[in-house]
Amino acid sequence: MPPDHQPISHMEILRTFLAFGLLSFGGPAAHLALMQRELVERRKWLDHEEFLTMLAAINLVPGPNSTEMAFHIGLHKGGLWGQVLAAIGFTLPSILLSIGAAMVYVAAGGLPHESPLWRAIQGILIGVKPVILVLILSAAYRLGKKALDNATMWILFGGAMLIVLLTITPIMNFFSLPTLRLSELLLLLLTGVLYVALRRGMTAVIVWFLPLTGIVNQVLETIRPTALDLFGRFVLIGATLFGSGYILAAYMERHFVTETGWLTSQQLIDTLAIGQLTPGPVLSTSAAAGFVMTATPTNLWTGILPAFLSAVGVFLPAFIIVLILGKFIPLVKRSALAQDFLKGVNVGVIALLVGAFISLAWGTLVRPQGGTIDGISLVLTGLAFYASERRGWSPLGLVMAGICVGLLRGGFNWL
Repeated sequence: MPPDHQPISHMEILRTFLAFGLLSFGGPAAHLALMQRELVERRKWLDHEEFLTMLAAINLVPGPNSTEMAFHIGLHKGGLWGQVLAAIGFTLPSILLSIGAAMVYVAAGGLPHESPLWRAIQGILIGVKPVILVLILSAAYRLGKKALDNATMWILFGGAMLIVLLTITPIMNFFSLPTLRLSELLLLLLTGVLYVALRRGMTAVIVWFLPLTGIVNQVLETIRPTALDLFGRFVLIGATLFGSGYILAAYMERHFVTETGWLTSQQLIDTLAIGQLTPGPVLSTSAAAGFVMTATPTNLWTGILPAFLSAVGVFLPAFIIVLILGKFIPLVKRSALAQDFLKGVNVGVIALLVGAFISLAWGTLVRPQGGTIDGISLVLTGLAFYASERRGWSPLGLVMAGICVGLLRGGFNWL
């Protein structure tokens, strides 16, 4: 049966994407599967070819895939207002739920450590942390299997990985060496240009690009904390984030842990856990992070505006990109040069993901007192990776299992 090419009412678009925003657990792949089943197979808003064309288009540009798909379908079926309503419906529930969970998290910081509620919350977070590590590693593993398909890609990945390791503070501190400060945007530009040059023998490109790296890095390093800095940094993240929303972890680790110290590694893991516990796009984690960075247990309301600004900042580039997508995607798809550049960018993305895993695993699996390994968390991380990659467990199933284990750890005082 052919799809219904008639415009869909704005209220129907809003209701549909509100339902997706409230019910779509499981990460970007699960979101896309839900849209395909509901909007292609059941409601016939699109046919399979239209859906796959949109999916191919959003994979060629920065931004979270499932969120951009929601925006694109809203624009396709209801024009600009359709896109606005799809954006509100798909993102607002997860933003509100993330802020609510972050309020509980921050408020718990002011509770006595011997209280049952504090111990339960800490147990949940400790149980979920290995799952978050596995989701980050799994994203890198699956992207790598698809993207690293030739010797040039592997060589470039090795170089990018070396650079990333030089930027990880715990590793450099272990060897008593200074930490390299390099923005993720510069790394992505560098890997993209280098892949084009290596594949096409255009060594002259490297000669003129390398001097620009210092300028780009200097400009990015001049960003200083201001009232709107959270908004600005999340706009930059949203504009340069390729692929799955789980890549957000790598970007946030660099912006808010390494560069500014506004979040600790533990707080970042906790905010990522909040993002997994709520439905909707993973990027709603930005709202929880914005709240945690600005609120205090004695004044929770100070975090509300920064939380919303953080969420708007990270989703805004995707909204704009979808508006202009139709005009530029045909050019990009026809350009072999652009395709090679994007392949190189993917190498940088994978290296950043592996780097984020290493940095956060160090903060999660190594106890701050004495530097000993948390054996239980190490075993749970291994089991979670096995369940994810060998048994096909969904992210939601892994998170719920982590919560149960965490509550047991808290109940038996195995924190």
